[in-house]
Amino acid sequence: MSKKTKKKTSAPSAKSGGKKVDKKPIKKNFMEGWRSRSPLLKFLAFFVAFMLVFYAIYVSKWFQEGPLAAIMNFDASISSFLLNLLGMGTTAAGDTVGRGDFSVSIEGGCDGIEAIAIFAGAVLAYPKPFARKYKGIVIGVIFLLVMNIVRIMTLYITGVYAPMLFDIMHVDVWQVIFIALAIGCWLVWMQSVIKYERANEAS
Repeated sequence: MSKKTKKKTSAPSAKSGGKKVDKKPIKKNFMEGWRSRSPLLKFLAFFVAFMLVFYAIYVSKWFQEGPLAAIMNFDASISSFLLNLLGMGTTAAGDTVGRGDFSVSIEGGCDGIEAIAIFAGAVLAYPKPFARKYKGIVIGVIFLLVMNIVRIMTLYITGVYAPMLFDIMHVDVWQVIFIALAIGCWLVWMQSVIKYERANEAS
């Protein structure tokens, strides 16, 4: 005579409805979502850190009285030279461009340095090898420096011939244009990098 034993079965859990809950997919989805966002977070973190370092240097007495003063004096000299080619009869004295009836002083915010920092920081923060960045930074910085000379010249001409529009051109027009130029330079550089990579992949 054989002895039969009845297997004991456990009742299904009321919380899980009889089904085993697998928590791994939730964790996996979370990690995948974090990784997909990490390039943007790294970009923002680097850019913010870069701009904080820039402003810490920019507002320092050493930078204001040294490199920045030299840049503004250079801008004044170049602007005066080009304005004289247009027959304006100006002279440059330090960071001031003018003649007897009108003059403009190049001060902080009119040097183009902040826009250049925004552009350079955005390029450096972009997740690409530095070999694809330095040429773009050099070209972009030169372009923005040239455009700052154009800004000084147009402001001076506005002050001479349409003084009632000087403040509007200085604050409302050129400041917005310059930030837009910095962002535009970054977008053009980024597009050129993407085209270069696609061309290499196709070849």
